[in-house]
This record gives sequence, structure tokens and C-alpha cells, in this order.
Amino acid sequence: RTRFLLLSEVGFTVGVTSDSSTWAGGILVFSYVVTNTGHYNSGTGKFLAPRDGLYVFFVVAVTQSSKHIRLDIVHDGGSKVRTESHPSDHYQTGTNLAVLKLDKGDYVWVKRADGQGYHTDHVPYTTFSGFLL
Repeated sequence: RTRFLLLSEVGFTVGVTSDSSTWAGGILVFSYVVTNTGHYNSGTGKFLAPRDGLYVFFVVAVTQSSKHIRLDIVHDGGSKVRTESHPSDHYQTGTNLAVLKLDKGDYVWVKRADGQGYHTDHVPYTTFSGFLL
């Protein structure tokens, strides 16, 4: 019974702990690991589905100062949902959630759609989480 419970655990929460006012890359790599059952790669920024199932993903993006940023949750190359942190005031927060049906071996990650920079601290504000339902 214990073995079944351990095999069923699939989840992660990761973040970034250094500000960037100029980041304009592709995949946002969340290198700070809060929780990871081993399926999120903090070197590549990608989550690998260990088996078929229904998964939940959540992204939080805090914009750096008066900048804006749009981030997408991506499933195997296709953007599924977008979050926007608007520059109307300092340190705006954008969030979004996606419930995705994944096959074993599918990848999910966060990419920049537009804008640049993000805000965070040593306890992360900008985060990415996912788990198997």
C-alpha cells in the first residue's frame, strides 16, 4: 500500500529568487525548488509527465517595477493559457491555471509571450506549480 502512494505522488512548486528587469528569454527556468517529486527539471524548466492523466498547472508572474510581462503555460509546444502582469503600477501580479490531459512523456513549461523582466525575492513571488489530479 505504501508503494502505491509513493508512485502516485506527482507534483511540484518552483520559483525564481533573483529579480530581472531585462529578462526576455524563451522558457522561464524556475531554479528554486520548493517541492518536486522528480518530474520538473530545474535545469531546463520543463515538467515531464510520468504517466497519462489529468494535471493542474498554475503560474504566478510579478512584473518588475513598471514593466509588463506575459507568460504562457505551454504543452508540447502549444500555448494553452496566458497570464499578464500589466505596467499600470509597480509590481503587478498576473496568474492563470490550466487543467491539461497529458500522455506519458508530454512536456509542460512556462514561456515568455511578450514583455520582459520579473520581480521576486529570496522567498519567491514568481512561481510555477503542477500536480496530477
